[in-house]
Amino acid sequence: MKNLFCLLLIFLIYNTSFCQEKTNNVNLLNDDLKASIFKFHPNPVDNQLFIIGTVKIKRIEIIDILGKNVATYFFNKSIIKIDVSQLRSGLYLIEIRNENDKLEIKKLIKK
Repeated sequence: MKNLFCLLLIFLIYNTSFCQEKTNNVNLLNDDLKASIFKFHPNPVDNQLFIIGTVKIKRIEIIDILGKNVATYFFNKSIIKIDVSQLRSGLYLIEIRNENDKLEIKKLIKK
């Protein structure tokens, strides 16, 4: 009887701790994917970067890997084309704030 109780206890602990953790992580991931405020292409980029926002975009900042702001753009539209030919090759962060003041940051690679 004691062995059966131990097995039942182990089974309950396993199912409540590990299974719920996995389910919650998947739900958080799905929520993050739904919450994206913009998409952009191509990445890596050569000269022209195209950005599409779910709502109007107010501000775009391009930041180098050292944290230095290399470009700032102000808009009031949801479809944007930016000339990035002046950027040097490398890794950047693109930070976008939309009209609802939601902020999102993604990686950008310049060829």
